[in-house]
Amino acid sequence: MHREKRRFLILIWALGSFALLCSSACSSLSQPPVPQTLEPTISAAKLGPTSTSPPPSPTPMPLNPSPTLMPITPINDDDWSWGPDTALATLLVYCDFQSPYCVDLAAVILDLAAIYPEDLRIIYRHYPLLTVHDKASIAGQAAESAGKQGHFWDIYSFLNREYDGWKDLDPESFLEWLLVATKSLDLDHQQFEEDLRGGRFEELMRELFVSAYNAGINGTPFIFLNEDWFRLNPTRLNLEAALRLEFLSSRMYESPPEMAIDPEAAYLVHMQLNIGEVVLQLFPKSAPRTVNSFVFLAENGWFNSNPFHLVTPGIFVQTGDPTGTGLGGPGYFLPDEIDRDLDFNQSGIAALTSTGPNTNGSQFFITLSPLPELNGTRTIFGRVVKGLDLLLDLKLRDPLEDLLTPPQAYIESIRIEVK
Repeated sequence: MHREKRRFLILIWALGSFALLCSSACSSLSQPPVPQTLEPTISAAKLGPTSTSPPPSPTPMPLNPSPTLMPITPINDDDWSWGPDTALATLLVYCDFQSPYCVDLAAVILDLAAIYPEDLRIIYRHYPLLTVHDKASIAGQAAESAGKQGHFWDIYSFLNREYDGWKDLDPESFLEWLLVATKSLDLDHQQFEEDLRGGRFEELMRELFVSAYNAGINGTPFIFLNEDWFRLNPTRLNLEAALRLEFLSSRMYESPPEMAIDPEAAYLVHMQLNIGEVVLQLFPKSAPRTVNSFVFLAENGWFNSNPFHLVTPGIFVQTGDPTGTGLGGPGYFLPDEIDRDLDFNQSGIAALTSTGPNTNGSQFFITLSPLPELNGTRTIFGRVVKGLDLLLDLKLRDPLEDLLTPPQAYIESIRIEVK
């Protein structure tokens, strides 16, 4: 179940990235807009459609014709692996050392592997494009030779780091360059030279090329994330977003918690941020299921380290997603709890974010100004009684653009006070 949700969320991320790209491209071609003075309005694209509107039906981005993939060989001891077998996410990468796109990817995955040493495993498989790249076979053979000596990832890093120094060489010159340049690596250089000059792994490169081609893999890099084909452009931003969503799946719940709150009690949320304390008064009578879920998640550490991932100054701030992508949730949905006696006619109102009827999760927003256009559309579950000034000082932030930038504000911890 969570795997299907994660696939859907990655698609939504792709659609958002594509829309942002199109918007930027279109705006660069248009005439400068005439400056206007507008009243602050909330963006439907940020908070999603109203809870009473039909749920969205995403239209996939137009893609190149998809290859017909045959079952790929399961990960085995012949693969080059970096990271623990117990990692939450595995990136299986088919690459060619001579491909500039694989060189770009190498910098990304080496960075990610360093950031997530316990949660990410990288599996590398050769796909030397022998009909395209004249040095792909030699580079792959060099990696195999070094790998047999226990230094695959050393030469992997080396070949990608030194790419500009060998990419334009002819095959013969590249071989000689390899034998000299790799002297800095801790190799048995005599064995390394014998392997390369003797073509010890040349036939293996041909076999790997044919195997990948017959499996329907139509280019490099070709990536699988936990056995699913990763169709997005493998940029640092896209891979980071996908991995965060993958990591979150291990923390998700199958269903909402059993009711445990007292609707007659008074609940205060002491939300300790890195910039100070914000206190919320909850409304258990108006939104009992929402408050029950919020208290449950807070007491189980769900909100700890959550960034304020979406900030529209003077309008609203949004948090409640551990991934910071704007797509993360607890694994279950809550029904709408619309109390007509509550409204958005003042700042400091806390309400759940939704993408359609009964699609509430853990994400919530706090208004920074009156937003009466939202009245009757979302579950209001509380209001700020202390610390709103801290939120008013936050700067513009959008996860599609700022995911890799440290947030200005995040939740350190939450303490629930019951009176």
